[in-house]
Amino acid sequence: MKAHRESQFHTIGEVKAATGLTERRIRYYETLQLLSPQRTPGNQRLYSDQDIERLKAIKQLLDGGQSLKRVRETLKELDALARRDGGYELERDADSYFEGKRIARGDAHKHVPFPMKDRQAALRRILREHAYEEEDD
Repeated sequence: MKAHRESQFHTIGEVKAATGLTERRIRYYETLQLLSPQRTPGNQRLYSDQDIERLKAIKQLLDGGQSLKRVRETLKELDALARRDGGYELERDADSYFEGKRIARGDAHKHVPFPMKDRQAALRRILREHAYEEEDD
């Protein structure tokens, strides 16, 4: 995926290739306010790496059988969690969350570190775990 003008922004064509979604579907998710790409002065959409990750998560949740309504709720919850306390609380909560998952699976004796270096990594990990839980139900 090529970066747009040495920044971390991508055109809709690049996003389409990275996510496997159609341009129409990507724009549809924008109209549902599931993401908000930046715009150039000429009104061209520019998508960040975070937008691409968010689209991949949306696709994964929908492919997992969740409704658009549930996907919206999940994203709102994650966004609220990400805004809380500038990300520090998210990292701490994510570590606790995954520790609880290991205990529930009986893997408490295994020490598997889950480093949370940034907010987006934590969000992706939570979305993957949530999608995994939904498949089990």
